[in-house]
Amino acid sequence: MRVVFVLAGLGAGGAEKVVNLLAHHRLAAGDDVHVIALNATDSTSYFSYDPRIQVEGLSRTGKNSRHFVTMQRVKDLRRRFARIRPDMVVSFLTKINVITVLATAGTGTPTIISERNNFDVQQMSRFWRWSRPMAAFAATSVVVMTERARARQPARVRKKTIVIPNPVTPLPRALPRPDAGRRVVAVGRLDRQKGFDILIASFAQVVERVPDAVLTIYGEGPERSALEKQISDLGLQEVVRLSGVTQVPGEWVSPGDVFALSSRFEGFANVVLEAMSSGMAVVSVDCPWGPSEIVQDGTTGLLVPMGSKEALATAITRVLTDPELRGSFCEAGPPSLDRFSTATVLAKWDETISQAAGRPPLTVFADA
Repeated sequence: MRVVFVLAGLGAGGAEKVVNLLAHHRLAAGDDVHVIALNATDSTSYFSYDPRIQVEGLSRTGKNSRHFVTMQRVKDLRRRFARIRPDMVVSFLTKINVITVLATAGTGTPTIISERNNFDVQQMSRFWRWSRPMAAFAATSVVVMTERARARQPARVRKKTIVIPNPVTPLPRALPRPDAGRRVVAVGRLDRQKGFDILIASFAQVVERVPDAVLTIYGEGPERSALEKQISDLGLQEVVRLSGVTQVPGEWVSPGDVFALSSRFEGFANVVLEAMSSGMAVVSVDCPWGPSEIVQDGTTGLLVPMGSKEALATAITRVLTDPELRGSFCEAGPPSLDRFSTATVLAKWDETISQAAGRPPLTVFADA
């Protein structure tokens, strides 16, 4: 088949990682694979692509490039589809899903949309909040990452909604060091969703109990200045670091003993999978959605209630100061992730794509 994957950008995010994996998998299966990033101006990608995969950015350059109206994006994408003539289109993220469904409307092209975040609570305008379920009604299939996300779909959409979690990709094992039990790591975009303000406030309590503990947060985003000010105001400059995006995917594993997730909400929390697979002990806020479907509280990690900085600080302190507990989580984590193996997840995607492809093939793009 000729398959087109559509996403927002080509950065270091979870959707970008999954598209990269799927694109190479479908290429190996013999498909003609295209990747289109609506917010990128060129093919530069954090995750490398085989040169046989045609990667392109569709964002226009120039002074108006940040002010695309939605229908212009639809028109541009529709024209690109007319040239590629795909047998299958797969899109990722709410706004991209809406644009993609509009771009394939009336063409007969099977279209799978994938929700990657918690659409119940993520911020969006009235237009996108109204358009999201409309896109789901129109799509051939809808992919979500958790059973809780599937349950939140309208009844008509739920029937064609498939749960496919993110796969866990093998990362280097976190090697213990003589000072093990003091290094806490967190990863994610520096924005409100990830709750790093909560984590930093909690860590102020952690260092009162574990004076030599250090926290390293990897990622970039709009909240950097606010987080830097919070770190300064709390006097944590020597023990909390904002280290930016790693040069190599997964490079954040080796500097950590404990991984902490503090998000206000998630679509799945893929970094929890990665941390557990690497043998790190995990402490996670039980936010909607994701962590509770990955972590078995008390067996493979600790889940703490949302909204309690004290509970998060206590859990992190407990794991840092209890080598036996920390070791048990490190050992129990990797074997518990078989259901998230790459082979299992890719098989579910293959089945979903095959079922969707059974619909009428591409007929005509009227405005090609």
